[in-house]
Amino acid sequence: MKIKMNILSIIGLLLFSTSFAQQIQLDSLDLQIDQVIKDFEIPGLSIGIIRNDSVIFSKGYGKLEILKERKVDENTLFGIGSISKSFTALTLGILVDEGKINWDDKVKEYLPYFELYAPYVTDNFTIRDLLTHRSGLKDVSGGTLWYHSDYSREEIIKRLKYLEPESSYREKPAYQNVMYVIASEIVKVVSGISWDDFLRERVFDKLKMNNSTSFSKEREANINLAQPHIWNEEYKKVAIIQEKGDNLAPGGFIYSSATEMSNYMKLLLNNGVIDNDTVVSPKIIKEIFKPQIIYADGGMFKNEFSSYGFGWWLTPVNGHKIIEHSGGIDGMSAQLVMIKDMNVGFIILTNTSKEPSTFFLRALLLSELLNEPLSDNFYSRVKEWRANNIKEKRASSKNISRSINTNPSLAIKDYTGKYTDKMYGEILIKKIGENELEIAFSHTKVFRGKLKHWHFDTFKIDWYDIRVPDGFLTFNFSAKREILGFSFDQENLLDVDFGELNVLKNKN
Repeated sequence: MKIKMNILSIIGLLLFSTSFAQQIQLDSLDLQIDQVIKDFEIPGLSIGIIRNDSVIFSKGYGKLEILKERKVDENTLFGIGSISKSFTALTLGILVDEGKINWDDKVKEYLPYFELYAPYVTDNFTIRDLLTHRSGLKDVSGGTLWYHSDYSREEIIKRLKYLEPESSYREKPAYQNVMYVIASEIVKVVSGISWDDFLRERVFDKLKMNNSTSFSKEREANINLAQPHIWNEEYKKVAIIQEKGDNLAPGGFIYSSATEMSNYMKLLLNNGVIDNDTVVSPKIIKEIFKPQIIYADGGMFKNEFSSYGFGWWLTPVNGHKIIEHSGGIDGMSAQLVMIKDMNVGFIILTNTSKEPSTFFLRALLLSELLNEPLSDNFYSRVKEWRANNIKEKRASSKNISRSINTNPSLAIKDYTGKYTDKMYGEILIKKIGENELEIAFSHTKVFRGKLKHWHFDTFKIDWYDIRVPDGFLTFNFSAKREILGFSFDQENLLDVDFGELNVLKNKN
């Protein structure tokens, strides 16, 4: 899962110069982080910094949960979001190393049921394509299939054939999650064990990442687990229950700690070796960190040379190679950054989302590591951006016009029934009150809410789960005034695009 914020371009412009520090300045880091926690209302965070194969800073701050006393430490588990993708690329790399697969093998060779929007694309799609976001689909396409759903990884893959492309195959990149689910199933077929077990045996165990996990049951059993936090309708931070996420673990639902992610960075910066044990060859690490596709908009740094490797953003800056990825899931955000030629890296983990705090901390840590102070007004600009963003969201929620004194075309009961999107599946609408309806997605419990008449044949959706913002649903009719289906006017979630749904009413 991808995090997009305008502040990225500001950070990219302010961070780098031609002079790099010989010494790492960390003396004031504690005070600065404490201030960030206060100003950005961060419940808890954990940071790990490594250099030359040694941990030089590792610490936790704040609380596991906002209204409880248990403190975060360097071993607290957080969701790492899309940084999970790099682990999936690594598991494939191990199989390439063993000669069991090649990066340019066709997906169809391993998953006969794999199918995309066109036969040519299906037949020619490779493992390299899976990892480099060049499918031709829209950004984060297929989010409704995995988000809080009970669909298995295989079922998600089988439903991708209904997604419509936005561009030609390999024409341009568009960030994806579901392609990494496909990649994990290849690991399963080739290795004979699940991707999760392969990850445990071949990566986590060797790196002594004993608490890191892709299984929701394991993470929830850990007493040192950070709880996710989001804004409620009053823009107060509240804890929520994390979704299981097992079906998207290869693309976004690994949980880990600052301590254990530091071991991961050691492996990567040391070309696949840790504690004299070779997990994967330097050749594979080189390929993973090689630019595979250029991002025309500059990617993270708004730099014309920004590119994407296998699960990593790659940007050359003043002769140095910045390797990084962000991660975001409901109530969690993370940043991992490495400068390979300096043999330095850091991980930032927080249990809150929709905040610029991790991006600021990324900038702060890089400035400390590189001894390049941020501009005097940088922090105030970040705070101002945050305040304006909250103000705009509050205002927009109150400025939605409606046509008063209008009535729906049909009796309320006539809108009820079973509806279907061919990609997602069944959606049920039933009557629950004199003038109210209820919508319920068959495979996603959080997509359930009341429908209240707004105007004409448009109904306001009051979703029961606070992480889903209210939206609107409009019924569509034939010339005979028969309901054909409905469409959404709904703010997208982190990686869910409701506009991809084409919902039609089932014929009796």
